[in-house]
Amino acid sequence: MIATGGPGSRISCALASVLAAMLAVGVSLTVLAKREAPPAGAQQPYVEEIQLARKELFQGQLVYTDARSLELVAGAEPSPFQVQVLGSWRSAGPGEAESPVSAGGQIGVKLHCSGAGVRCEALSSERQNVLSKSDSATWMWDVGAARAGKVSIALTVTAYLGDSDTVLIEKPPVTARVEVAPPPGDTGWTSRAKDAWHWVTGTATSLGGLAMSVSAITALVVMVVRRRAPAADTDTDTDTEDRTRDAVRDEPRG
Repeated sequence: MIATGGPGSRISCALASVLAAMLAVGVSLTVLAKREAPPAGAQQPYVEEIQLARKELFQGQLVYTDARSLELVAGAEPSPFQVQVLGSWRSAGPGEAESPVSAGGQIGVKLHCSGAGVRCEALSSERQNVLSKSDSATWMWDVGAARAGKVSIALTVTAYLGDSDTVLIEKPPVTARVEVAPPPGDTGWTSRAKDAWHWVTGTATSLGGLAMSVSAITALVVMVVRRRAPAADTDTDTDTEDRTRDAVRDEPRG
């Protein structure tokens, strides 16, 4: 007969089995973690590229039209709004304001307008190059308003990584609120009436296919009135003829 081991031997075998199972689980978890985790330093080339590009930027100058100098009048010709980004510095002229800005790459400038039916029409490309201290770029807009009231104007300037959409740095918006004056002589009830008319026409336009325009409604009312008037006259003539026939019929005959 082959003698079996004692209790100590059985305990040793059990411990060895447990250790082997734990080792297998540990190996499996390590392999799984390596599969799920992204490669170390995967973002590093991108981070280094952004940091290097930012270091190549330098401080330039932003010169722009002071919104308070626009002197907007409701319904009048639009006023020009100009922005310049320069690699070097110059003195701001009358009606201009200035502040520092990052330059040394492709620069994007946007003008955001809201309130009082204001319209800001861009007359130049949104993005232009200001690559060196001798470079400069100019942006132009036509700014006009349809009615009197308050207008908000915000200017944003952004430096991009090359010609991509990656933002290197963006200057906090330069904001201003200005008053749009009513047209000369347009005060009192006439101004309020025009504002009401603009509201009515704007509402009809915004409804689109769900409602007719104000002019169409007016034309329809006039057409109905004109059609009803002849019909009423015809009814009157018919009643007169009927009464005449009845009177002749009732006359005594000789």
